[in-house]
Amino acid sequence: MGNDTSKLKGLVIDKNAIEANDFWTLYNAEVPQDSDSLRMVSIFQGEPVVNGQVWISQGPMERAVKNLMIYRHPYILRYITSWEQGSHKHLATECVRPLSIALPTLTDIQVCLGLRNVLCSLIFLVEQAQARHLNIAISSIYINSEGSWRLGGFEYVWKSKEVTKTLLDLANAYRYKGAIDENEAKTSGDCIEQYAFAVLCEEILKQCSSPDTPYVADFREYCATHLRHQNVAMRPKLSAVLLHPYFNHEFVLIHSFLIELPLKNPQEKQDFFTGLIDRLRYFDENVVGSQIGSLLLSRMVLLDTTAQLCVTPYVLKTKSELSAALFTNATYIKYIIPRIKEIFCVRDAQIRLILLEYFGEYVKLLSREELQDQILPNLLLGIKDTNDILVAKTLRCLADLVPLLGSDVVIGGNRARLFADGRPQALPDSTSHWVEPRSITPVMGGGEFMVSGSPLPDNVDVSGSYNSIGEVNGVVMPQRLSPDGGEDVHNGTDGEIDEDAWSDWENEDRQEVAPPIAIESLIIEPQPPVTSPPSVVQSPRISLSDSFKTSSSNSVVATPKIIDDISELDIKVQKLPGSGNEDIDFFKDMEPVIQKSTTTIIPEALLSSTITDEKLPSSKKSNTVLVVEDVKVDSSRFEFKAPELEETTAEAGWGDDDIDDWGQ
Repeated sequence: MGNDTSKLKGLVIDKNAIEANDFWTLYNAEVPQDSDSLRMVSIFQGEPVVNGQVWISQGPMERAVKNLMIYRHPYILRYITSWEQGSHKHLATECVRPLSIALPTLTDIQVCLGLRNVLCSLIFLVEQAQARHLNIAISSIYINSEGSWRLGGFEYVWKSKEVTKTLLDLANAYRYKGAIDENEAKTSGDCIEQYAFAVLCEEILKQCSSPDTPYVADFREYCATHLRHQNVAMRPKLSAVLLHPYFNHEFVLIHSFLIELPLKNPQEKQDFFTGLIDRLRYFDENVVGSQIGSLLLSRMVLLDTTAQLCVTPYVLKTKSELSAALFTNATYIKYIIPRIKEIFCVRDAQIRLILLEYFGEYVKLLSREELQDQILPNLLLGIKDTNDILVAKTLRCLADLVPLLGSDVVIGGNRARLFADGRPQALPDSTSHWVEPRSITPVMGGGEFMVSGSPLPDNVDVSGSYNSIGEVNGVVMPQRLSPDGGEDVHNGTDGEIDEDAWSDWENEDRQEVAPPIAIESLIIEPQPPVTSPPSVVQSPRISLSDSFKTSSSNSVVATPKIIDDISELDIKVQKLPGSGNEDIDFFKDMEPVIQKSTTTIIPEALLSSTITDEKLPSSKKSNTVLVVEDVKVDSSRFEFKAPELEETTAEAGWGDDDIDDWGQ
């Protein structure tokens, strides 16, 4: 471990030092990982040899490296690797910063949890590992990125049997003066850690604790009376100090239970997780997020069945009027989002399914760079998995990313417009407050006018001429789209709309292009007498363009009027005075051919019926004389003869069954 081969590959050390003392200098550094991410570490760089009698056999850096490799505890500074480069010794540990830098910003609960961590590490070191830490002070404590305190300064750690009065006298020149007991020489180093820990607690609590913090005053008195007792035999063990109420209030118990979760039985876990959220609501959310936010998202908690129902929904959701979650958006972004980004890289199906279930809650709180560079690449891996449930939830989450990143980023840029908007387009009604939004906007007239949601100009005169290309006084009018969203439907160039293209559209559901115009308001100019034979009948149909022309020629503007009664929509053509035209009989060509003869034949039905004025035309009811002429009806014209059908066989595919089916 002490050669160049143990050096971290790709290590980049900052040029600015964080802290420096007589033995080493502390730097931050970055190490690249396999997933194209960087890992932060701390580098202690020092001289391998330091002058002093206590360091003759082994230098401080070498002793610290050796002790950190031997003594491993969750609250002891975690060792990574070490190497020598040139004349310097390097030690790589977890990323930490000195306590002296962060102490002014800590809260009372953070201080309590930190002191408890130091106490637990000392209990392990002194009572279980049978070693002695001769320099318990603020300079020997560090804080990691999660806010947890770590015990360092292991250059002063010796075995209990190696600690003698001579060693203490030699080490006093380098130890913290305020933590040295005056009676230490008489006791041969017994209970040194109790005395030094009491001094540490008094100094920290004096700077950070507020007067209303529970059990603080009592604990400070306990430190002065018991831990610094003149009689070394009267000082309690470090494990007994852990039983003080200051280290056993509600928040500390929750934190310690989460730390020791692997040691608990299923019944204890169920009881703990059932009421955990209600217990956490009594504390500040920033303290909860900074101290136990990562613990609430640990693997042991996420995979626990009770925690998935009672804890995880309140942690992965944000607080709002409809949600009683623990954290607001600001706290969530500060403490929960970094943890989510870490565990999103974990390729565990159960963990990923939980994150995907609440994906919509936190995806809006991530920046575009975080989504595109970290979340999206890991999310796309779920599509290639063989787990159908994982693939289905992954696809749903990809849909949530489309509004944030765009479809080009999520699914690629090789796309084309394959769907069009086929809804009928109508002019907006200024009197209606409920206008349906249109997300797809077709373009008419070569991209010059947008049909959707574009009202007509106020200065358009509808009484002007309306030509075949849809212009009124030189202004292009919007035209109705075809049902398939393509070009507008016309019948030739006469400006009339082809009704066959809309045969499958209900009139009541269709919105017209222009407001309805009452036909009664149109004035029809007199036409010369018809010289064509009476059998040739002009169609009474009036096109919309003709109505505009007629109105323009007579200088009368038709006022639009909404007609609800369908009977009023019939075209009524009044007979113009002096025209001389008779009523047109539209069914004249359908009358049977009657041949006159000398024999008078009166059908029996006519004799039995009574001819009244009601059967006569309205124009001939008055002073009308019925004359029955001798007529002969050719009944052969009304006989029906079935056409002769060629015999077909079943092999031709036209059997009786098919005829019956279609007849039904």
